[in-house]
Amino acid sequence: MTFPGHPARRHLAGWLLALAIFAAAGGGELRAQAEGSRKWGPFSVGGLIHSSPAVSADGKTIYVGVRSKTNTYQGSLIAIDASSGSTKWQTKPLPDWVESSPAVAPDGTIYVGCWDGNLYAFNASDGAVRWKYDTGVAISFSSPAIGVDGTIYIGGLDSALHAVSPSGARIWRFPAENQVYSSPAIARDGTIYFGSSDNNLYAVNPDGTKKWHFATGGEVLSSPAIDADGTIYFGSSDRRLYAVTPGGVLKWSYLTGGEVQASPVLGPDGTIYVGSLDRNFYAIMRDGNLRWTGPAGKSIVSTAAVRGDGTVIYGSDDFKLRAVNPADATSKWTFPATDIIESSPVVAPDGTVYVAQYDGSLWAIFGNGSPLSTYSSWPMRGHDAAHSGVSPAPSTGGQLVNLSTRAPAGGGTNLIAGLVVSGNAPKRFLLRGIGPTLADYNVPGAMADSAFELFAGPVKIAENDNWGSAGDGAALRDAFASVGAFPLPTGSKDAALVMSLVPGAYTAVVGSGNGGTGAVLVEAYDAGSDIASTRLVNLASRARVTATGAVTPGLVTGGNGTLRVLVRAVGPGLAGFGVADVLARPTMNFFSGQKLLRSNTGWTSDGLKGDLAAAMQAVGAFPLTEGSADCAMLLPLNGNGSNYTIQVSGVGATAGEVLVEVYVVP
Repeated sequence: MTFPGHPARRHLAGWLLALAIFAAAGGGELRAQAEGSRKWGPFSVGGLIHSSPAVSADGKTIYVGVRSKTNTYQGSLIAIDASSGSTKWQTKPLPDWVESSPAVAPDGTIYVGCWDGNLYAFNASDGAVRWKYDTGVAISFSSPAIGVDGTIYIGGLDSALHAVSPSGARIWRFPAENQVYSSPAIARDGTIYFGSSDNNLYAVNPDGTKKWHFATGGEVLSSPAIDADGTIYFGSSDRRLYAVTPGGVLKWSYLTGGEVQASPVLGPDGTIYVGSLDRNFYAIMRDGNLRWTGPAGKSIVSTAAVRGDGTVIYGSDDFKLRAVNPADATSKWTFPATDIIESSPVVAPDGTVYVAQYDGSLWAIFGNGSPLSTYSSWPMRGHDAAHSGVSPAPSTGGQLVNLSTRAPAGGGTNLIAGLVVSGNAPKRFLLRGIGPTLADYNVPGAMADSAFELFAGPVKIAENDNWGSAGDGAALRDAFASVGAFPLPTGSKDAALVMSLVPGAYTAVVGSGNGGTGAVLVEAYDAGSDIASTRLVNLASRARVTATGAVTPGLVTGGNGTLRVLVRAVGPGLAGFGVADVLARPTMNFFSGQKLLRSNTGWTSDGLKGDLAAAMQAVGAFPLTEGSADCAMLLPLNGNGSNYTIQVSGVGATAGEVLVEVYVVP
């Protein structure tokens, strides 16, 4: 065979009342510029570029490998200032080309392969060589992947995958039967996947032993992408895109009209995107059926990138970088380059798109403020802007243990809370409707007598007016203490009950026990000792926002780990369910203690439409109309008893009904 690109051929490449309203994300300069227009560039590296840019963790530096124009067998790594497009530093000339794409470690170290056979580690501050590891033969397009323990994996033309320690020492070498151009991808369980010119995709255990191999009908130059369920997607020179299970079994293959050397990426909804040498760009559904084909005037070896709003960005040999809508491949914008684009585009945290072209030019292009998709399991080459090559670990161990919402009630208006319990066994929950005791915490206008009803579907299964009135005061006091709930005075007219609930959906209604009105607090606590088998996966509350008062749910997490949540404040979206007098334009703030973590006014306003829509579908939430004034956000949260507050108010001091929802996202 001939080596791609060297030189005969070139292919691949708890509670708070917040006062501030946080402005919608993506403002400032990016919003003022036309999406798809030049931010800066062309920045000339003085050589040719096969390498794909990588971005530092702070988004301030772009790294790209270079092949010298003046010296046939020299190359370098260049660090470029992201704001100005000027050189920060350039390494001393290396003995051969750098076609490999750099990967940036959490400590800032930049790793990249070179045709001289060495994997290099460079300092982020000045580009000095920290160490180099000799594979014995050239490293072409294979780019480093960095394991969670810091181990660096890279393939070489010595027909092997190498595992190298963070200090530059060999850990192991796994032999294939032919050269490795494919970049490794690391699964959640530590398995390393890579392709070889021997027509196989390999799965290697973290200790360097072979797990399995999967044979195709052509060279596997494409780098794998890993789905959330562990499915591996990759292309082959036999013109097919393959989907293989974590056990090495074929799920399906899709035949294109040309070699598939580009690497696949995934949209937030699981659609697989990949280009082919047949001059087509493909969107393929998870079941292996074609969704659409997108435009490309010439061959595609560049790997696409998917933003949080779902937009798909890809380059082609026809001198164009395209951004298309995920639904139907219609154009959002096209950026005219001046040479072929083998390099893969990168979406930075601020939404800027960086792309290099073969003639050695690097461009920065304005986006719309939308960052790289965070819901997609593999949204771009090397998974992320640092090219770590690692499938992220799932959010595990954390759980929802408490939701509490305070709002006005009575006079025909109730405070309604919903909870969904998932699992396979009953579990105890403490449910409370607090009215009069709120006055002890300086809450003005507290309801004098609160009452509580619990429904499973339309059927009332429990109720309480004055807690302890059924002779269960001692058991309730013990439950208050066990979950950390504040105590209630003996004989108070607050409502509370503790009961075992089977998995399912429940609705709690808090109103007045004597026909009065006032502020009430509804609380739902996970009171079980087993956090693993049965847990809360959805908490919701519906209440009325007034012109002078926000709805302020409080949220407590537990467990020993993390969890990812979808949080929504639905006003206009309630009208379709027959709810009258909805809050026309809610705004939602999310706090950890007194720190504002995120704010949203209009769920599609932050450039995360694709991520949010996919998360809504995954948890079974009813969809929101595109462009509606409803609010939504995705957030990673800590477990271990962390407290969060959601504040929902009306823009312009408006009033109306609003539904606040919290979902655990898988």
